[in-house]
Amino acid sequence: MQRYTRRYTLYFRLVIFLFLSINFCLLLFFTTNQNRNSHFSFNKTTNIANRIVLFVRTSHNCQSRLNYLLQSWISRNVLKKSNLYLITDRISTITNLTLLNSFHNVIQTHCPETHNRIDLCCKTAYEFQLFYSLNKIKSNLEWLCRFDDDQYVNLNNLYKYLSQINASKPYYIGRTSINGGLKISNSNRTYSFATYGAGVCFSHALLKQLRPHVNIKILPRNCIKRGLSDDAYIGYLIEFVLNVSLTAINDRFHSHLEKLDKSFRNYSLDDLFHGITFGFSWDRYKLDWLPIIHHLINLINQNQYETANHLWLFLRNYEKEHPENLKDKYDESCISYQRLRNQSIELQMRKNKKIIQHSKKHIRRS
Repeated sequence: MQRYTRRYTLYFRLVIFLFLSINFCLLLFFTTNQNRNSHFSFNKTTNIANRIVLFVRTSHNCQSRLNYLLQSWISRNVLKKSNLYLITDRISTITNLTLLNSFHNVIQTHCPETHNRIDLCCKTAYEFQLFYSLNKIKSNLEWLCRFDDDQYVNLNNLYKYLSQINASKPYYIGRTSINGGLKISNSNRTYSFATYGAGVCFSHALLKQLRPHVNIKILPRNCIKRGLSDDAYIGYLIEFVLNVSLTAINDRFHSHLEKLDKSFRNYSLDDLFHGITFGFSWDRYKLDWLPIIHHLINLINQNQYETANHLWLFLRNYEKEHPENLKDKYDESCISYQRLRNQSIELQMRKNKKIIQHSKKHIRRS
């Protein structure tokens, strides 16, 4: 009886030991696999930076804007680790070379320096041409994302978003410019296009399809022929000619075309943190908002959400409660805007002068 009891106890211990060993092995297996998967996912998100080319369009008239970009989302680390190219019309005698040399890759287009259609369409053609040239050297490029010099870009959010999308399929990603679409002349059809003011991304597959239509000699001419701006014409090519629909993510791509009371004044800190781009209109904000937004996002990344939220609510509500701060404002970072403003002031002064003279004549007659 005692022998039977001892054997039973021994068998029982052996079964328990085997059961625990199997469970431990299974736990180790799943944990290892999970770590491998998370490692793969992390690498996938990280390595996407090598597969994206970023273009930032500027002008020699607006070179001081670059200070705000370097103080915010375009850090030294970004310049070292990303395929970022600064595209400008020309480098002139008034160009701040120290500022420009902060960017590793600067491309001159020699396009006209105005903000007219021919200028914009010319620069857009050069952007596409640059991508095709780079793709010969860097065959791994999957995305082209282009932005303006008055935009804030959350690169981490951009990388995470694009890492989930298959670039071997045609994708046209951005923010819808006009609700209801743009009507095509001599047709009842309409099409949507992504406003360049919010940033736009094109997949490698779509860029292949676009190539015959965006040649430097062809694109500007057809752009003017259709009477469209560069972003509207690109939307026409993609949606109407190539039959590829815009992937609109209006909740994460933001432009200067949004109304203040419906957008920025009501953004929560979460909106700010999860956004991919923010555009700023020269007649509403000065660009020193860019580094402020960048610091707020960094606070969240450092697990200081409450501090960031208090600061954000204070800044947002202060701006909301002081509308006088937005009156008669313009972007002092662009010489061209200063000229336009001066011309506008001179024109208004002439009008006022004529009104006064007319009033004096009327008084004399009476």
